[in-house]
Amino acid sequence: MRYLKIAIILVFLFLILVFIFQNSSTLSMVVELKYGFGEYVLHKSPPLYLIIFCALFLGALTVAMFDIIIILKNRRQLKKQHKSIAELENELAHFRNQPLTESGISISSPEINNHACQSE
Repeated sequence: MRYLKIAIILVFLFLILVFIFQNSSTLSMVVELKYGFGEYVLHKSPPLYLIIFCALFLGALTVAMFDIIIILKNRRQLKKQHKSIAELENELAHFRNQPLTESGISISSPEINNHACQSE
């Protein structure tokens, strides 16, 4: 499984390199961006590859943030479950250590009643 992941990553990187080499002139093209804030207008001219890289980086950062949130939520749930398991194990240990004596509780099941009637 480990080698399969490495192979997939290498193929993906190879495809990225092929894309970059075949489109190097297009990717280095300058894109004119205008930001208007009322009367103030900001002009920027970044290359296209920088815009693509920033978009990919922000997407990866967003996914990482959501993954961290999910991991923290799962850790919290796991801690609650471990605490619940520990409480249940303590309760079970408490009941295991009680002596087996006859109590005043009567068990009324049909099998016991039928067996008692047949023996009379």
